[in-house]
Amino acid sequence: MYADAVTKADLHQLVDELPDEAVESTAVLLERIRLHQFDPNQAWIWSEQWQQQLRGSFADVGEGRTQRFDNGDDLLTSLPA
Repeated sequence: MYADAVTKADLHQLVDELPDEAVESTAVLLERIRLHQFDPNQAWIWSEQWQQQLRGSFADVGEGRTQRFDNGDDLLTSLPA
C-alpha cells in the first residue's frame, strides 16, 4: 500500500490504525512536518530497511565493534585491497 504515492486518505487510514501509545509521538512528527521543521524528503530514513540498518549500527557501537581513525588516509589504508 505504501510503496507508491500515499494519498491523504491512505494517511488517515494509517492514523486510524495506530496503536494508542503511538498517537502522541506521531502527532509531534506531523506537526514538525507542518511547521517545516522536518524535511519530508528525508522520510526514507524511517523505512524498515533503514531502521534495521540503524539498529545494526547502534548495536555495533554498543558492542564496541567500531574503529576510529585520525584521518581519511588511515581509514583508506585499513580497507581490504
